Amino acid sequence: MPRKPSKTFTDKEVEIMNVVWNLGEATARQIQEALPGERHYNSVLTIIRVLEKKGHLVYRVEGKAHVYRAKAPQEKAQRKVLSHLIKQVFGGSPASLVLHLVETGELTEDDLHQARELIAVKKKEGKK
Repeated sequence: MPRKPSKTFTDKEVEIMNVVWNLGEATARQIQEALPGERHYNSVLTIIRVLEKKGHLVYRVEGKAHVYRAKAPQEKAQRKVLSHLIKQVFGGSPASLVLHLVETGELTEDDLHQARELIAVKKKEGKK
């Protein structure tokens, strides 16, 4: 029985998605050239096809080339991956994720300050 496609991205898929999000749209060759290091074209194309099969990339034909673009904006994909992570790793509790980040010291004072400001804005919006 074939494996279900992962709802999250692999490291290599994230690299390719970041290139596509940054460029807006690109051919496989343009994606390959924008990636760090030496990447074999066929390896890049294989990952692009996986992303297409998972529904993250779509393309249009331009001459002989396929021009790829992300099906969803980066923010929407981030929310989807984060939601999956919260459900699978943190028992469905966003607070557990935030507490973990605070406890491990992964949030800087600046991060915490920004979070407090955003919480204050959200509270004000909720009162309206």
